[in-house]
Amino acid sequence: MTKNLLIFIIHFCWFTKIMSPDLFLYDTEQLNALSKPATVKLGLAYFTENRVFALAIQDGVLTAQVEGSRQDLPYWVELSVDSEGELHNSCDCAFEGQVCKHAIATLYSYAEYCLDQEQENFGGAVDDAIKERIKKGRNEVNVKLISGNLAFGEWQAESLISSTFRKTSYQVAIRSLDQRQNYCTCPDLATNQLGTCKHIEAVLHYAKKQKGYKTLLQQGAPVSYVYLAWESATDPVIRLHKIDGLTVELNNELAAFFDEQQRFQGRLPEDFSYFVDKFNLREDLLIGEDVLRYVQQCADDAIQQLRAQEISQQIMQSNGVFAGIKARLFPYQIEGVAFLAARGRALLADDMGLGKTLQAIAAAVWLAEHSGVKKVLVVCPASLKHQWAREIEKFSTHPVQVIQGPVENRQVQYRADALFYIANYELIARDLTVINTDLKPDLLILDEAQRIKNWRTKIAATIKQLTTRYVFVLTGTPLENRIEDLYSLLQVVDPRVLGPLWRCLLDFHITDERGKVIAYRNLSDLRQRISTVMLRRNRSLVSAQLPDRTEVRLDIAMTPGQRDLHDTAMATAGKIASIAKRRPLTPSESNRLMAALQQARMACNAAGLVDKETQGAPKLDEVARLLEELCLQSNHKVVIFSQWVLMTEMVEAVVRSLGLGCVRLYGGIPTSKRGALMDKFQHDDAIQVFISTDAGGTGLNLQAGSALINLDMPWNPAVLDQRIARIHRLGQQVQVQVFILLAELSYEQQVANLVKGKRDLFDNVISPDATEDVVGVSKKMLQSIVEDLTGDQLELNSEPVMEQVSMQVEENMTADIVELSDLTPVKTEAIEDNSQIKQLITKIQAGFSQRIEQILAAGGGLLVLLSQTDPTDKALLQELAAEDLPVVVLDSQTYAGLQRLGAVAENDTAQVLYQPEAQTAVQQNPLIKRAQDKLRSAEILVEQQCFAGVMEILVATLLHIAAVASEQTQAPSLENATVWLYSEVLPAQLMTAEQVGTIVRVIALSQNTDVPEVLVQQALQDAQALVAQYQNG
Repeated sequence: MTKNLLIFIIHFCWFTKIMSPDLFLYDTEQLNALSKPATVKLGLAYFTENRVFALAIQDGVLTAQVEGSRQDLPYWVELSVDSEGELHNSCDCAFEGQVCKHAIATLYSYAEYCLDQEQENFGGAVDDAIKERIKKGRNEVNVKLISGNLAFGEWQAESLISSTFRKTSYQVAIRSLDQRQNYCTCPDLATNQLGTCKHIEAVLHYAKKQKGYKTLLQQGAPVSYVYLAWESATDPVIRLHKIDGLTVELNNELAAFFDEQQRFQGRLPEDFSYFVDKFNLREDLLIGEDVLRYVQQCADDAIQQLRAQEISQQIMQSNGVFAGIKARLFPYQIEGVAFLAARGRALLADDMGLGKTLQAIAAAVWLAEHSGVKKVLVVCPASLKHQWAREIEKFSTHPVQVIQGPVENRQVQYRADALFYIANYELIARDLTVINTDLKPDLLILDEAQRIKNWRTKIAATIKQLTTRYVFVLTGTPLENRIEDLYSLLQVVDPRVLGPLWRCLLDFHITDERGKVIAYRNLSDLRQRISTVMLRRNRSLVSAQLPDRTEVRLDIAMTPGQRDLHDTAMATAGKIASIAKRRPLTPSESNRLMAALQQARMACNAAGLVDKETQGAPKLDEVARLLEELCLQSNHKVVIFSQWVLMTEMVEAVVRSLGLGCVRLYGGIPTSKRGALMDKFQHDDAIQVFISTDAGGTGLNLQAGSALINLDMPWNPAVLDQRIARIHRLGQQVQVQVFILLAELSYEQQVANLVKGKRDLFDNVISPDATEDVVGVSKKMLQSIVEDLTGDQLELNSEPVMEQVSMQVEENMTADIVELSDLTPVKTEAIEDNSQIKQLITKIQAGFSQRIEQILAAGGGLLVLLSQTDPTDKALLQELAAEDLPVVVLDSQTYAGLQRLGAVAENDTAQVLYQPEAQTAVQQNPLIKRAQDKLRSAEILVEQQCFAGVMEILVATLLHIAAVASEQTQAPSLENATVWLYSEVLPAQLMTAEQVGTIVRVIALSQNTDVPEVLVQQALQDAQALVAQYQNG
């Protein structure tokens, strides 16, 4: 191993030092700081001479033996690091002063050990990724031979299950049955760096089952071929596969282009273009399509690099004035336009309020004027379509067409004479075919692109199928929770930047022994990679143009009614969270946990949000006080945000009671009417308050407002930033005031503390000034909840309240409870034969009757578990206490609580002496259980006035019920559901016409972009009725 390579290894391994449990990884600079350069050089020599052995690390101490001048007397080295990060060295050589050469050799050896671990992880990740594709190839793909034979031919492969949610066929070229030298036209092979895909593996699996496979395997390819091989972690290699029997002339000609290892040794793309011209028409040599595409990509990259430099220079010299743009841009905006137009495919991640929309419009117009762009498709949230249209009309001279309405209208709109076409994300999946075949946009602009941060969603998969030369991705929050958020966005811009998902996760994740992500690493490398396609500027660049902003947090005391609702919800959440400490929660339990926490958060705002009866709330009183000061006395305009629709209704009542004019925006307002609400607030002096849910939290420009009141704390810090950025943005002329109202001593304050951790990852990946290379991962929401609810840190009151965890035992029962751990074990056979025990059980059965859940032989006594206790039990308890045999009576909930607290342990040897037959669980169809869980999720969302996604959940609920009715093992797909219901289910009388009609009606409603709340409520009632008919079946 060379010195340079080793130094590189140590530098690479250092990336994990901060978060890793060991602290013995040093780069070159740090090694030289430990000791003199001459000593470091000697240590390196000792390492390269393999003098280090018996390397071990245990309990934070690194030990090794290093061979000196005498082989029989090695030096014993012991290294440790103190709490200040200082290295302590102990060695038999008794070297005085700095770290000795034997310790340096030990550190070099440890660095090599870390590299081996990295390589092992890399190899394991590759194997896992390939195994995944082999598995999918066997189960998810149909193949058909088009030409050639099993061993060397062209195939057609069609996925039964597609990540794009559409059936797509790909061409597969098989050249080898035992080497990864094949080719497929699918996008996965083009980016996964594995040399295979599920389509190739499907063909290979099919071939293995055919007659003559072994013969063809031995014969190999009939001609020589050139292929693309992924052998390194960076770039592929162009290789030649030669068959036996080549002519001397052809061998000599190929030797001029390929080395002894058959790797192409010329320049790309120039020399390979000459090679193609020379050999492309030969019948005894095949040049693979994968190689031709890769070389063309290299040529395109070279041309794009030159073109980008020219475009950037032209735009930077424009002085902010562009043909077709009716605005003069700031210098930083000119840089943004140059970045977008020069790169063609780029991510603009400027901070909110810096004018990303204007920069994108200007760059689009520049490309239209200079690079032949004829059609620009803008995709944004539905609430922003008309705002985009107004911005385009305001800043440019080009026509714009908003895509909306029924399908027949949209098809006409796509053919309109315009440069800009504006559609919302939901329409893209429905109109993908007409967009790709009729509209054929040259430039795609994705606004608020965090909508596609999850690459598994249908919207994200559909967006990736849009074929455009240029792409501008706009978002102020490219990374909200995980690096995978950024990965999904860059898959649209350029999949090569971060590579395949398996490689991205390996490069930038630190995981524990269970594979759980505990930190992110190599962030400096990540920043360098994304800098080629992403531009991010923060508000400091325009601080001179932005007014001051003051942020005030107001802690509001809750009423006794609020406190009771809050604490009850937290008690419920606490019980479920305790279960999560022992095992994963079921979907039903997770739903109940989130519902309880939502109830606690709603109670923080107003009791009426929960009980739908209580009038008023301290937060509403505070809103009234602020509005009197801000609007009535100072004539400011104010924006008020809350997550809940009902809360905005309460706020509207307060506003109108003060005699102030207002408008209210929420999800139920049609997108076509939202622009008018904004205009009234912006331009009508009589409208002083804009009330909104998070339907207005993204993209809207509300600079007429100079104050913002935030009534609740969102889980995601980006949501809060989005709210504030509605008024604190370019164009704002006055000082901005932000008021954040939090309930005192509440879970809402816990949420405020939890969201802080999410900012660390964002800042260290996205910020241009970031320096950290490793940061800890912010905990998942559920993990944080569980730790908060079950740990010491959740102290909402100064003293513990036993009622919150439902552990309190009736006072009149405490004398009858004995410590279960103190009961002496007895043989259960003796209990069974003991007539006294049987008589005692009979007395217990008579006294507690149907409330008995179990009677257990728990050690030297009886444990009676009841469904619930009752004050009238006191006399019977006293009788049982007088028995010679100890009897413990508990309700089952208290017993479970004691187990969670560790007061009692689960006893595997306890014998069930009595259990009513009614307690035997009835086997339920799992599809009904899933339908019930989904229905409950929909009910929770509707109860909280959160209607987004409810229709999709209800459709899934009803399709599960249809599967139950037709005795299917899984629910049908949405695509085929209607046809299946009318062609199979209804003719077979498996369901009534009314039931089928209900399901079809809900499916049809779910296809609409905006479903009125009254129809959502009706669909929920229909689903509840249908589930009720089958839940006992």
